[in-house]
Amino acid sequence: MNAKPTRNQWKGYAIICLILSLALLAMIFRPALQKTPQNNDHSQLKSAIDSFGNNIISKSEAARKNRYYPNRHDTTTHYKRHRNADYSQHREIQSREITKRQLTIELNSADTSELQKLYGIGPVFANRIVKYRQLLGGYVRREQLMEVYGMDAERYDGIAGNITVDTSLAKKLDINNASIAELRQHPYIDYYQAKAIVNFRRQGNRFSKQSDLLLVNLMDEETVTKLQGYIQF
Repeated sequence: MNAKPTRNQWKGYAIICLILSLALLAMIFRPALQKTPQNNDHSQLKSAIDSFGNNIISKSEAARKNRYYPNRHDTTTHYKRHRNADYSQHREIQSREITKRQLTIELNSADTSELQKLYGIGPVFANRIVKYRQLLGGYVRREQLMEVYGMDAERYDGIAGNITVDTSLAKKLDINNASIAELRQHPYIDYYQAKAIVNFRRQGNRFSKQSDLLLVNLMDEETVTKLQGYIQF
């Protein structure tokens, strides 16, 4: 037969049950006790995510600025470099223009390269000036440059002070002996005027002065004035 538990044994059983109960309660309430650490872990994770996101945004913003403003980080140096280059170029152009304005060109002896030294005269105008000089037989007045194709008052005013004219180099027309073909070669005399001059001579008339040309039919005062310096008597 089994003996009944003693009083001390019952006390032991009670203590064991109490311990087991406390252990069971600890297991049940442990998640609640760990709630605060879990929240701390969540806060750290959130902070890490926010930091990562801010880093991505910063890099994206920097990439955008570099794309649209590649020289923004060196704006001052960039500006100074271009400003110095523009200033040097301006001074060089200004120096060339001053040099051109100080030149003196003789209109009847200058070639195209010399004419291009004049302010505002390039190769095109230099060629036109020489070709018209050949038609005239030489210039007798610098104002005749206004008759060159494309010449305007502004361009002429820019070079008028740099021009001299040696009239002795201009070709003269022997008005009392020149043929119709020779007379009409001059740009101031057309075919009909040349023929009228020759017919006037055939009538026994001679020219002794500039104004005698006004006696010829078809010769007007403007044409006679323009021919001054080209007529030889």
